[in-house]
Amino acid sequence: MTKVAIWFYIFAFLLYFISFLGAFSIGLYILLPTIFVLLIGIAVNLGLYKIHKYNVVPMITSIVICGIPYPLWQFLIHNVDDYYIFYPFMFFG
Repeated sequence: MTKVAIWFYIFAFLLYFISFLGAFSIGLYILLPTIFVLLIGIAVNLGLYKIHKYNVVPMITSIVICGIPYPLWQFLIHNVDDYYIFYPFMFFG
């Protein structure tokens, strides 16, 4: 499970980096899948997608994860400045 979660984290970082590169055009829209992939990686790391007798836990987890990124994304793009969203990359530029 840990190897799978690492790939989700790597993919989320790559999406975040691509979002930084396109920050002034479509970069803020790429933040939505970045948040989604990061939350899926956290769920995999916590073991919420293990094989269960009933698939209720993975289904509820997926529904919750699908509901979180959009409000969080709306908050980020409307209330937080781009400088703070992409703060880790400000040391390179």
